[in-house]
Amino acid sequence: GVSRANEALAAGRWFDATDRLSIILPRKIADALRIGDADVGSAKIGFSGQNYTVIGILDQEKFKQVLDLDQETLTPADFVQMQQLQKQGKTDNSSGFQQYLHLDPDVIFFIPYQTLIDLGGDLRSVAVGYEGPDASKDVTFDLNDNLMKRFDMNLYASSNGKIERFSSIASTSGKGVETIIVPILIAALIVLNTMLGSVFERVKEIHIFSSIGLSPTHIGTLFMAEALVYAIIGAVSGYILGQGVSYLLSITGWLKGLSLNFSSVAAVGATLIVVAVVMLSTLWPAKKASEVATPSVSRTWQIPDPVGDDWQIRLPFAVTGDQARGVNGFLAEWFRSYEGYSVGDFITEGIFRDAYSSEYGEAYRIGCKAWLAPFDLGVSQNIKLETVPTDLEDVYDLNLTLTRISGDVSNWKRVNRRFMNTLRKQFLIWRTLSAAEREKYLDEAKALSASEAEAGAVA
Repeated sequence: GVSRANEALAAGRWFDATDRLSIILPRKIADALRIGDADVGSAKIGFSGQNYTVIGILDQEKFKQVLDLDQETLTPADFVQMQQLQKQGKTDNSSGFQQYLHLDPDVIFFIPYQTLIDLGGDLRSVAVGYEGPDASKDVTFDLNDNLMKRFDMNLYASSNGKIERFSSIASTSGKGVETIIVPILIAALIVLNTMLGSVFERVKEIHIFSSIGLSPTHIGTLFMAEALVYAIIGAVSGYILGQGVSYLLSITGWLKGLSLNFSSVAAVGATLIVVAVVMLSTLWPAKKASEVATPSVSRTWQIPDPVGDDWQIRLPFAVTGDQARGVNGFLAEWFRSYEGYSVGDFITEGIFRDAYSSEYGEAYRIGCKAWLAPFDLGVSQNIKLETVPTDLEDVYDLNLTLTRISGDVSNWKRVNRRFMNTLRKQFLIWRTLSAAEREKYLDEAKALSASEAEAGAVA
């Protein structure tokens, strides 16, 4: 037959269409039952309540040499042992093809197909052979274009002495990609134009963001986040619209033969393409937004180097009017929260707060001694933060002076980077306070000034 199993017969014959209660035994079982070659055709054995006539004896050694197209033996797979190996992670099915463990020919016997099905058996493998004038043709084309589109299983084919294997795994292919390139470019240009228009329409907003302390990177990220929202909404809306159109086509009967699969990899790929197009088209507008925020060449806060043990730093903030006294009270309260606090970015001691006369009017000052984390480095310093009026009316600059007391200079410079970032965040928090909360610090500053003036008069 097609499987060539009959080549391993030592005696008797293979099954034909008339056989029902016939059986072929391997030599080992036949010897155990004392059935010789002369008994073939007359000997009977019982199985599952029926007597079967022995019509053949199989040479198990020869049968082991007969291989299927998958280069494995023709005996059934041992699925019990395969499940044990799968639990142990010793099987590999990543390519779609798996090597099976088969039962030994010594422990099985053969009965006709229909008899097996009647006993409750099931089909595991089918072999089909070509005969006649087309027997030598290449079957690869037929398998790819016909059978593989209909079967969710592995197939093997042999033609002209060459064996090929086919699998439905990873068989997805795409066609007509060139037809969507132009629509994608048009969509990308539309998104680019929309986001650029959004940038130039919101120049004043960008300047406000910059004035409250947002860096150019943060402002660019805001536009990227906005584009991501548009991309997700667009992808989901398109998916839902596509399903609606598909349902409409199915109930109206238009475009018969068209089948849309919204659970396929293609749908996921289309969604990712939409998101990628939107995000890539927003990169340049986001860059332009960051340039609007900081048009100069320097796009980050440049901190000058210290001179000896003194580090003079002008903070990138400005305050106006009574806000100068209020922010000093707010920062003094923040420094006091770290007094005696052993876990955190720093520890403070000896906090003071006063006012003094400067070139353009009254200036405000707070200071303290601080130990900076990590504390095992032994870095300590004096901190002085001055809010000084400028030549512009009602505008105050913020100057920070750090004086090293102990610790290595390199460690002192390194840990102060984190301290200054923490201080910068406090100014951003001050900008977010409500009017009532700011008024509390302003009233406190006025009361402090009144008490200092009274103490001076008494003195």
